[in-house]
Amino acid sequence: MSSLLAARVRDAAKGFQLRPGRAVAACAALAVTLGGCALQWTRPSSQTVPAAEPVRSAGGKIFDKWCSDCHSTAEGPGSQALQRKYRGAVPAILEQRSDLRPGYVKLAVRRGVSFMPSFRKTEISDDDLALLAAYLAPSQGETHQATKRP
Repeated sequence: MSSLLAARVRDAAKGFQLRPGRAVAACAALAVTLGGCALQWTRPSSQTVPAAEPVRSAGGKIFDKWCSDCHSTAEGPGSQALQRKYRGAVPAILEQRSDLRPGYVKLAVRRGVSFMPSFRKTEISDDDLALLAAYLAPSQGETHQATKRP
């Protein structure tokens, strides 16, 4: 079917020829038409556009790569362990916590906690660890010392 259609288009185009002056005019008309379409597409809409999703911070991306499998949902093994340990006194999901200190985050990542493995500098660099700690403890400054958890 498509070969029949192609043959008809080819036969119709055989008798169609533009003189050089008309070819230039046809190209100019096409350019103006397409240019007008492009301007219409770039005009701001009168409707409000929803805000774009916030860009995930560098620390958030590190969390996604190394921590989220265990600590981003209530069903994750890390979240379940924290739920058992703290018995609901603090949120079990790390991103919901407001009591974490950067120093404690760094210590827990480097040494591991309970069945959580430790992470070497070859896995999470010191710079990346600082970004991760700042992400999990955004309201806490580096001046706070790591506290021992119950």
